[in-house]
Amino acid sequence: MTPRFYFATCQFGAEKTVKDEVLRAHPSLRFAFSRPGFMTFKEESDETPPIDNPESIFTRVWGISVGQGKGANPLEALQPLIPSGSTLHAFERDAFLPGDEPEGFVANQRILNLMAAAGWKGADRVASVGEWIFDLIYLDEGHVFLGKHLFQEGMDPSPGNQPHISLPATSPSRAYLKLEEAIHRFKPECKSGTRVLEVGCAPGGASTAMLSRGFKVTGVDPKRVDPSVHQNPGFQFIQKTAKTLTREDLKTVNPEWLVLDMNLAPLEALDEVHHVLDLLRSIHGAKLSLNQGFLTLKLNDWKFAGSIPLYLKRVSELGFRDLAAVQLCSNRQEFFVYAGGFR
Repeated sequence: MTPRFYFATCQFGAEKTVKDEVLRAHPSLRFAFSRPGFMTFKEESDETPPIDNPESIFTRVWGISVGQGKGANPLEALQPLIPSGSTLHAFERDAFLPGDEPEGFVANQRILNLMAAAGWKGADRVASVGEWIFDLIYLDEGHVFLGKHLFQEGMDPSPGNQPHISLPATSPSRAYLKLEEAIHRFKPECKSGTRVLEVGCAPGGASTAMLSRGFKVTGVDPKRVDPSVHQNPGFQFIQKTAKTLTREDLKTVNPEWLVLDMNLAPLEALDEVHHVLDLLRSIHGAKLSLNQGFLTLKLNDWKFAGSIPLYLKRVSELGFRDLAAVQLCSNRQEFFVYAGGFR
């Protein structure tokens, strides 16, 4: 009976949350090793089918450990472990929170430099769903990890399950990246003219993303939005807190999407959404057009992660359906809920 080891990558700072999630869902596993943005787990036997879904919101890539290379040439011992023709992803564990990268930072540069020095080339084809991908992960200087993961629906084909989305210089905040990544991953229909109610819109990063797609956005926030957003003809601004909105404020607003990103604790934010939804239902009744939700929920303290099932239950009680929760690569100490339906 041979032990099997698994690896998980995650955002810098989310390691304990991933550990708690994985061990709660799979109590037969044992925690083995951890670095910021990376950890491994041990299973006593490899005679059972491998776990391909850790049921973890905060895990970015989950797979089976294959080997490790250490020393001056850490790739030398790993090359024989990668079958010819395999798709190979090379990336580095997270070393910074999103947005905290130092000036001049280039993602995955160290592992790419190692590969170039060893004469390695990366894969030049896109993986297919159901295919095993080999992962070459730079942990520290002189320490490279090799694993493999099953490419599944909803994953990005880029190394590390991290899509390449750039923040335009014209965007007033990083909320642009969250909205664009959510659209990229969940692929909702995005037709010009889509009507959106954005609760917590200032300073306007997500609004910028939606306006650039031709959406009609009504933004709600007590703070000011960037002039580039405020002056856009597709944007309507209500400068109030969500909890103080009235029927009069929303009488002409019948959104297809609701976007939420408020700097409040999850239940407090959802209570304000409840107030907004009650107003919309009272105004439009059966003619309410709302059909999708894009909800960012803050974890002001990491201990709040243990209450995520409660938060998802509350989101469902508000009327949102077909929920999918994930920590986006562009999230910081928060997570994202996509609702593919509304009732």
